[in-house]
Amino acid sequence: MSALTADEAKTLSERLRLFAQPQRLLILSTLLEGELAVSDIETRTGVTQPTLSQQIGTLRRAGVLTARRDSRSMYYSFASEDELKQARLLMGALDMPVPEGPPLSRTPSPPVVQPQPSPRTTVGGGACFAQVTGRSPGGSR
Repeated sequence: MSALTADEAKTLSERLRLFAQPQRLLILSTLLEGELAVSDIETRTGVTQPTLSQQIGTLRRAGVLTARRDSRSMYYSFASEDELKQARLLMGALDMPVPEGPPLSRTPSPPVVQPQPSPRTTVGGGACFAQVTGRSPGGSR
């Protein structure tokens, strides 16, 4: 994975802001079980109807959730498999082990700055500068 571009960082920031709301997280985690009627979501999450409608509307407008009407009931589910996967990943961030990936690449340590003793013989209290060396603490480069 490469570093984020400015546009990607902005998109990710907006997405995280969408999820950074407790009621929305409750709704998403409840819908991980599958499609549910709004009354079931209300019962399982404890989020009251007005707040629930507002938060579901926000998630629908963002394309995270989709709705289906059956007679007088509204059913909600994830809009796509990708949205479901992202919600699972987000919910799993707190209690799932981190999957193993490739080992971290080791880059050389930055040079260590070591102060040089100064006799401080300069007139007017001149500055004492550090010398940059190519050694790292406790070993050589």
